[in-house]
Amino acid sequence: MSAEWRSKSPSLITGIFCEPFCAASAIAALLRSGFADADISAVGVLEGHAPAVREFFLGVGLSSHLAAFYSDWFDDGAVLLMVHANPACRKIAIELLKHYGGVCAPVANDTQGE
Repeated sequence: MSAEWRSKSPSLITGIFCEPFCAASAIAALLRSGFADADISAVGVLEGHAPAVREFFLGVGLSSHLAAFYSDWFDDGAVLLMVHANPACRKIAIELLKHYGGVCAPVANDTQGE
């Protein structure tokens, strides 16, 4: 799966959401903005603890720092959105995720801290 994620687009944008409904609103806004279904993925655990979540995050391309950061949120019931964005759409994806309450971090070829 991680090879597919990395080869599909030059940038993977991530946003973690405390509220699943905010994540759903962000997905709807991304789709309205022209992102394809195949470019958006959501991961969350509805109940209980997710095993090996840090390893999953590392496998999709997050740095070890971000994997640890997101793992803490994930354990509290957060939902992670992952969006593939070409360079022209990268800023739009980040803005939409943030607008709907996501804490964002660019991944792969991007710099951290936008």
